[in-house]
Amino acid sequence: HHLRAIMSYAQQGRYEELMDYLQEYASVMTQEEKVICYCRNMAVDAVIHFYAGELKQRGISFEYDMILPQDIGISDTDLCKIYGNLLENAVNGCIECGSRDEITVNLRMKKKKLVIVCSNPCKTDLVIENDIIKPKGTGIESILLAIDKYDGNIRYQMEDGILTACVILNC
Repeated sequence: HHLRAIMSYAQQGRYEELMDYLQEYASVMTQEEKVICYCRNMAVDAVIHFYAGELKQRGISFEYDMILPQDIGISDTDLCKIYGNLLENAVNGCIECGSRDEITVNLRMKKKKLVIVCSNPCKTDLVIENDIIKPKGTGIESILLAIDKYDGNIRYQMEDGILTACVILNC
């Protein structure tokens, strides 16, 4: 919603109002919570901030370990598609199974590959076929499209009511 508002101000050339909007938003963010930097990539950091706020409101704990430089050779749009959909699915998984247990996200660069691991509680009747959740929703389809651009892979695994998605992208 904020992005659409920002785009609208910019498209209409209302730059002074845009600056006022951004200053007000930054003021509210600073008042509401201590500003945390999850990783150096600004786009991914923004997505994580949004979902961390969602998780906090829902009383779901969030554990993260992210080491990501600003520029890794993967477009910010694709990173946001992947991260946003992984985290949205993780939140939905917790809600559907009625759990407030922890969502964990780990991110690393390893030998010119980006490795993303996201785990969350979920319903135990989830069907995984050929390492992919069936039926695939729009979010997973979006992740798959982004992954294909980077000759990457995704694998879902379920163990003891915890769903883990592992994404590997070539940078």
